Amino acid sequence: MSFFDALRRFIKPTPEEKAEKLRKRIVNMYGHPEDRQYALVQLAELGPELAPSRLIERFTCRCENGTVDADEKERTMRLLVNLGDGSIEPLKRFLKANDKDFNWPYRTLCELLSHEELVSFLVELLNEIGPDYVRDPERKEQLMLVLKSFTEPEICHAILPYLGDDNETIRFVCADTVIAQATDEGISAMTDRLIEEKSQRVLVLIATAFRDKAWKIDPERIERVRENLPSDFRINDKGMVI
Repeated sequence: MSFFDALRRFIKPTPEEKAEKLRKRIVNMYGHPEDRQYALVQLAELGPELAPSRLIERFTCRCENGTVDADEKERTMRLLVNLGDGSIEPLKRFLKANDKDFNWPYRTLCELLSHEELVSFLVELLNEIGPDYVRDPERKEQLMLVLKSFTEPEICHAILPYLGDDNETIRFVCADTVIAQATDEGISAMTDRLIEEKSQRVLVLIATAFRDKAWKIDPERIERVRENLPSDFRINDKGMVI
């Protein structure tokens, strides 16, 4: 680099350098809110190649004032949506790579994708994460909760492995989601869960659903389910939980 190139960079930073400087400002929770909010707008003005991956980082920080925090995250979401398709891949990468801070990136992505595209991505995400151990189950839990409103067969199928998740809370939330979806495949999978599940909380949730919705236990599985049912439930000769 020549002396004049170095001097030019000192006087006028490159777009990448400016973007990085603005990124540091928007994640500084000790700075003034006005400074962060101005930096958010400046960062968005750098365009879809530089701004989205940096704007997303605002979703990972929390300031003490909850109202200000929500307002800034709402503004960040609007800026990302206004940047259009350039925000889609950075949002997908973030949701695939991070176990925390699911809701705001997910809400933003929902505004950028068609319903069919969103379903495809959620199935992909479910298949990539899997029911194995993770240090922080926040993303899984939030994902299970948002899927309660989906009835697409591919999503209902992809969620079923999480009934056997390593984390008891995820099994509980997943069971609640599968109950809401109420597919034949899901009911069959929950029957297996009544046989294998060790958590009383999860067992009571599933058994209550079978009782209240009058779902039948297959004859060949009645005895095995009966052996594992919580004490407040029993199965009659018709395979109904009562």
